[in-house]
Amino acid sequence: MTMHFPLLIRVDASKEMGTGHAMRMLALAQAWQGRGGSVQFATIEMPPQLVSRLRAGQVEVISLCEVAGGSIRRGSRRDATHTAALAKQIGAAWVVADGYVFDSTFQTTIQQAELSCAMVTDFDYCDPWNCELILNQNPHAIHEPYSNSVDSCKRLLGTRFALLRQEFLEVQAAPEDRDAVDPRRVLITLGGSDPDNATGRLLALLDQSEHAELAIRVLVGAANPHRLDLEHAAATSRHRVDVMTNVQEMSGQYRWADGIISAGGSTCWEWLYFGLPGAILVIADNQFPIYRELTSAGTATGLGTLEALRRNGSAAGQGLGQLLRTMHCCPRRPTQYRHLVDGYGASRVAAELDTGIWLRQANDNDRQLYFDWANDPEVRQNSLCSEKIEWQSHCQWFDGQLNSADARLLVALREETPVGQIRFNRTPEDEWNVGFSVCGAARGTGVGKELVRLGSAWMDHEALAPLVATVKADNHASALCFSRLGWETMPTESSTRLRYRKAAP
Repeated sequence: MTMHFPLLIRVDASKEMGTGHAMRMLALAQAWQGRGGSVQFATIEMPPQLVSRLRAGQVEVISLCEVAGGSIRRGSRRDATHTAALAKQIGAAWVVADGYVFDSTFQTTIQQAELSCAMVTDFDYCDPWNCELILNQNPHAIHEPYSNSVDSCKRLLGTRFALLRQEFLEVQAAPEDRDAVDPRRVLITLGGSDPDNATGRLLALLDQSEHAELAIRVLVGAANPHRLDLEHAAATSRHRVDVMTNVQEMSGQYRWADGIISAGGSTCWEWLYFGLPGAILVIADNQFPIYRELTSAGTATGLGTLEALRRNGSAAGQGLGQLLRTMHCCPRRPTQYRHLVDGYGASRVAAELDTGIWLRQANDNDRQLYFDWANDPEVRQNSLCSEKIEWQSHCQWFDGQLNSADARLLVALREETPVGQIRFNRTPEDEWNVGFSVCGAARGTGVGKELVRLGSAWMDHEALAPLVATVKADNHASALCFSRLGWETMPTESSTRLRYRKAAP
C-alpha cells in the first residue's frame, strides 16, 4: 500500500518580487515529499525557468489563471476560491500560502471550504489571522505577539523552523580544500535584479580597501540590468573577480567562500548553515528585522542600508573592513551557527502539517540514547537476539553503523523529544533490513507505525530498495505496524519468526 498525502502550496514569483518565497516553499515541498507526500504549487505568476525547476523536482505547478479561465488579482477572494477548489480536487487537507497579500478574507475562504490554512510570513501583518498555523522563520518572530489569532492556531516562530532546501543538506558544509597561500574568497549575492547596482558600489569599496588581493565571486540574476558594468568592473579590479549569472547550485558557492556579502533575506539562513562569516546590506525595508537581530548578536557584520551606501558608503566600507579582518583571523567553522539553523526546520514544519513526528539522522550525540533504548527490557524481549548489550560492544556497533554506507540510522522526534529509532541495514542479498523501537513513554500512541511509514518514505526518497523485516511471531505490535502499512508477508522456515517485504510503489 503506497500512501500519497497531497499538499497544496499557494505562492508566486516574478522579477519584481523575486524567487525567495518560492525557494523556501520548495524546501517545505521537499520535506513533505520525504514523508511520502505529493505537492502541487498553485500560482498566478512564476517564471518559466522556475516552473521547469520545480517540475524537475516532482512538484506540479498549476496556473490559477488557466484554471479560472481569466486573470485573477493576487490575494483576492477569487484567488482564494480557486485555490480552495484546487485543494479539494487533489485531496489536500492543508493549503500553505506564502506572501503578504493573503489576508484574513483569503484565509477565511480557505477555512470555509473545510480546509486547514497555514500562513508563511516574515512579520505580523494580519488583523486578524484566520488560520490554523503561522510560520515565521526569522529570529525576530519570537518577539512578535500574533495576538490576533485564535488560541488553537499553532505558531512556529524563529530560526528553528528555517526552511533549507535539500541541496544544502545533502552536501558537506565544510569548506573546499585550498592552498594556504590562496587569496581569501568572498561571495557577493544581493538578489536577482539589484536595480541600484549596490553590487557595483560594494566592488568599488573592496577595490579601495587596504586588504590583500581577494578572490571574489559576484552572483547576478538574469534580470540584473548592470551586468555589463559589473563585468567591466571585474576586468579592471585589482582583485580576482568573476561575475556569474543564474547560478543554480548554491551549496558549492558556500563551500567555496571564506566569507559572504548578502542582502537581509532568507539567503542568510543558508550561509549561516554553512558557518560563513557574513556581512549584510539592507536593500528592502522588510529586511531590517533580520539585519537588527543578526548584527546585534554579533552573528553578522552590518553594512547599513542601500540609501546610506548611495550617499557615501562609509558605513559599508567600515563593515567590509570588519568582515575581511574576521575572515583573516577567524577561519570558518561549519557548525558554529547550528544553534540558529540546524537544517531540520522544513522537517519540523512538515511534521506539524501531519502527525507531529519527524525524523533526523542519528549522530555521535545519540550513542547513549541508543544504548538506553536497546537495553529497555521490552526491547530486549522483542529483539531477535535478547541478551543484554554491553557498553563497549554497543559503542563499537554504533560507531560502525554511523560510518557505514550500508546502514541508515534515523531518530524519530515529537517536537524536540526523541520517541524512537528506525534503522536500515543492507543485506548480502542487497535488501535493506528494517529494525525499529519505540521509547517506553511513547508506546501505544501510534509512533511505531509512523516510524515504519516515515522511515520507508525516507528510503524511497533515497531510492534504496527493497525493504524487508523479520520480527518474532509473538511481537504482535511490530507485526501490526508492517501489516497495517500493506507490507507483504513472506514465507519463512521458522515458526517463531515472521518476515515482511515492502510492496512495490
